[in-house]
Amino acid sequence: MADQRVFLLSCPIQQYAWGKLGFSSEVAQLLASSDPLVQIQDDEPYAELWMGTHPHGNAKIPDIHILEKDLGEWINNHLFCLGDTIKESYKDLPFLFKVLSVNKALSIQAHPNKELAMKLHIQDPQHYPDINHKPEMAIALTSFQALCGFRPIPEILGFLHKVPEFRSLISNEAIEELELSMGQTMDDISSALQNCFTQMMNSDKKHFQQQLSILVKRISQEVAEGKDVSDSNGELLLKLHEDYPGDIGCFVIYFLNLVVLQPGEAIFLGANEPHAYLSGGSCLHPF
Repeated sequence: MADQRVFLLSCPIQQYAWGKLGFSSEVAQLLASSDPLVQIQDDEPYAELWMGTHPHGNAKIPDIHILEKDLGEWINNHLFCLGDTIKESYKDLPFLFKVLSVNKALSIQAHPNKELAMKLHIQDPQHYPDINHKPEMAIALTSFQALCGFRPIPEILGFLHKVPEFRSLISNEAIEELELSMGQTMDDISSALQNCFTQMMNSDKKHFQQQLSILVKRISQEVAEGKDVSDSNGELLLKLHEDYPGDIGCFVIYFLNLVVLQPGEAIFLGANEPHAYLSGGSCLHPF
């Protein structure tokens, strides 16, 4: 009998705390549609569905007519399916396809390039087990919010002038350097931006939490009075603070672009691109 080339997979899920609960999660809906016997719990999060050969989530093959019981084993016995280039370079599926269902913001992160990934793996293999880079495309399944890449410098400066609590975390000298960097080289802009961002992230904890509390109180009052809080990204700030009270990451919304995708739209995230997924459902297609 010829090898079967198309078959169903039973894909593992990850129940991280930031996932949507019960059937409100696209992940839970996919899980239930593929296995009618599964019991979806209304009070449990269903964050990610994995389709790949990751050792912590190797997709299973439920077809009793196929000898191999998981995708990794099947690929190992059918390396031709990878094509010559992938077969020689990896001898395995070199990516992990994911479906995400986000209820609360994920951590701010940036994936290393290939060179840095290898360096980090050598230095600290326990925390950096993968030697490969991880560029990815997030394709929206529902309305999907994300922070992605640094805003244009004029926008950041605009927030520094309109949000005094944010401005208090960065020195006047650093702000002046950022202002003067416009019209100069990309290296000058990057250096000034890095200086401002680093100062904010390294702010004294007592100080930034005090400023965040003042900002949240001020915006909450403006919302209660029916005022427009878009100038301070108010609605997003209140949501992030509700989920992560007192977290310095709440101020990152003034540095990074807020992207809202509609179903079918996508963003590409290259190496070293700071990002954080905020809400909605998407699938991640790695490159």
